[in-house]
Amino acid sequence: MSHAFDSEELEREIEIGIVSAFGWAVIEFEAVLFQKFLVMSGPTSLITEDMFRKYLINMEAKGFVAPVEFQGRKAWKRLVIESEIEEPAMTPEEVKEFIAKAQAASKKKKKKRDALGEHRIQESKKLADSIIRTLEQVMPKRKATRKPWEPTLISHVEGMHRSLIESKSEFLHYLKKNIPGAVEPMEKMLKRNGEEILLLSLRVIESGQRAYPP
Repeated sequence: MSHAFDSEELEREIEIGIVSAFGWAVIEFEAVLFQKFLVMSGPTSLITEDMFRKYLINMEAKGFVAPVEFQGRKAWKRLVIESEIEEPAMTPEEVKEFIAKAQAASKKKKKKRDALGEHRIQESKKLADSIIRTLEQVMPKRKATRKPWEPTLISHVEGMHRSLIESKSEFLHYLKKNIPGAVEPMEKMLKRNGEEILLLSLRVIESGQRAYPP
């Protein structure tokens, strides 16, 4: 079996994953679709936003999806379901060879994915700690009694997360409007670590919010 076939198989699996990320929706915003794909793929996913966009363009050429503008934002329309993405035709010999190669390489690939995924998770946790420290420094000191309408650290983390899913410019706009003191340090974190790691770090904070002060 050729290396080209392995690449085609990987491409097909990713395409099925992207179609699955639509869920019941027929139209989905590109940024939201990417986040849903990451959640489905798990923390070890190594697909970047640029790679994801290239897969979408390739899928458009195959007739699987179509670009649309929805509410003034870039979105994609699903044209097929998972079962309609054709399986590659294989001879019995190719099937045997594929199984043999997969079994021989599975342990090696799993170790590599686990190592990369663990590194990514550890980096996101370190960045999450930096985000917490930054917000604690720039936000007003906690009062004995906080008004119901006053934002909390976690509410700002949720706002930052939502705005970054929209776009980098929305993220910076949120900071300038709501936490101006955090603009410079957060912009540096974004440039240094990238959008994906920053999003993952914000999710880490949200998922463990009971460990942090409100």
